[in-house]
Amino acid sequence: MGRNAKVVFFDLGETLVTQNIEDNIVTKRALDELSDILPKKVSGTRLYTIYQRGFKVNHAIRSRHHVEIPVQTWMTDLLQNALGVEPAESLVTRAIRIIVRNRATNSVPFKDAKPTLDMLAKHGVSMGIISNVSSHELAVQILKQVRFDRYFKHVITSAYTGIRKPDPGIFLYALRRFKVPPGQAIHVGDSEVHDVRGAKPVGLTTILIRASNERLVTDADYRFPSLREAASTLRELVT
Repeated sequence: MGRNAKVVFFDLGETLVTQNIEDNIVTKRALDELSDILPKKVSGTRLYTIYQRGFKVNHAIRSRHHVEIPVQTWMTDLLQNALGVEPAESLVTRAIRIIVRNRATNSVPFKDAKPTLDMLAKHGVSMGIISNVSSHELAVQILKQVRFDRYFKHVITSAYTGIRKPDPGIFLYALRRFKVPPGQAIHVGDSEVHDVRGAKPVGLTTILIRASNERLVTDADYRFPSLREAASTLRELVT
């Protein structure tokens, strides 16, 4: 099962990296910064209220249909609701840059992520990212922020494909990019719903990274409390 795998895919958030400060706080800070460049005075608090309302609606759509609402779309809606007029494209672009920068700089790697990636790179294994994120650029910038970008041949995001995990389409697309069959690929992630239930039906070997004290029934092929504990099994699967 997964022996001599040629490719290892990783989820990004809460698998390789986490947030230094709670995500909601970072979003509030970014929206406070955004309020300063608006042509009409709108407080950061007001922007956050609009953001939360939009997020609730978008999250329901994304979760139910496994489609992505890209940052360009929800940011345009946020600004239009805040300003009462269609925002200029240049303003939307600046707003997205603020969000991406704030979220990327808030990302920190798990301590056992780099040793695991180093081990796989040493064995000549190709690696890719499969991540649910509304901005492809954010995923790229996070990898640069934590200096993991050099490890990954391809970064596959829901923002780029329009498809969110656990829909099999995003995994099938990733396999096509790497030109490998499912039986030669492994997917590592922290979500039973998004990672395991998405990758396993496609035929990938699945490794779930979740704390051992969490009560969870899993369909994953392997479960470990951390990447450090998963490393030896990964080594066996790729050699």
